[in-house]
Amino acid sequence: MPYQIEIKTDSLITSQIHGLSTLPHLHTHLELIYLTEGSSIATVDYKDYRFEKGDISLSFPNQIHCYHDCEPVCGYMLIFSNDLFKELKEMFQTKVPSSPIIKKEQLPPRIRGSLEKILHNNQADSYFEKITARGYFLGLLGELLPAMTLSQKSSSHDSIKSILTYCSDKYLEPLSLDTLAEDLHLNKYYISHIFKERMGISFTDFINALRVEHACSLLEEHSDMTEIAFSSGFSSIRTFNRAFAKSMGMPPREYLKAREAQTGFL
Repeated sequence: MPYQIEIKTDSLITSQIHGLSTLPHLHTHLELIYLTEGSSIATVDYKDYRFEKGDISLSFPNQIHCYHDCEPVCGYMLIFSNDLFKELKEMFQTKVPSSPIIKKEQLPPRIRGSLEKILHNNQADSYFEKITARGYFLGLLGELLPAMTLSQKSSSHDSIKSILTYCSDKYLEPLSLDTLAEDLHLNKYYISHIFKERMGISFTDFINALRVEHACSLLEEHSDMTEIAFSSGFSSIRTFNRAFAKSMGMPPREYLKAREAQTGFL
């Protein structure tokens, strides 16, 4: 079954949810779901985990995941980059939970109130309220993560996960199918097949999408466009502009203007 590759450009996305059933997908962000009503099955890396009202599901970067609702669900969803909190980035990149589910008995008191504060502040127009949301969220993660059993990512991942993990680690460097095949001891035609048939995207488009995602975070810092292009792994500004427009539907300067209009602060 093909997997959806989702490219997230915002460092923190918050929303209320009504229903969770989705196609299998993955992204370089983490995905936290808190249920206020109902129950669902979270399938993460081919294993099923049931979670219910009052529980949290937290999937880590590049974990293939989807949901199947057992009964109608409502709740909160927070999708966030592992770059959002520098203190936790290495953990999110190198560790994986034995189970994505944190049961309600393990959660801190007033968990719902904390999540509501994060959503309220992150969805406000004020830049400083968005910073406040991140502060609340970091504090919450400091309480949630000790409730999870984390282990080192295994070197015995299946081919898809090995390929995705390698690409996520190396996309800022010069990268080709040949170097990927050599380093992972896989046939490059097999790797190309994995991308096209299993994930519905070419190797080149996937790497460029990761680089564009990185470039979007740099655009928030008002860096020079040429500097952004090379810092994001592109070999030329022309390649950068073309890949950016393909992934985001607009050139980088138009995207920056749209972000400035949205935030009113950049």
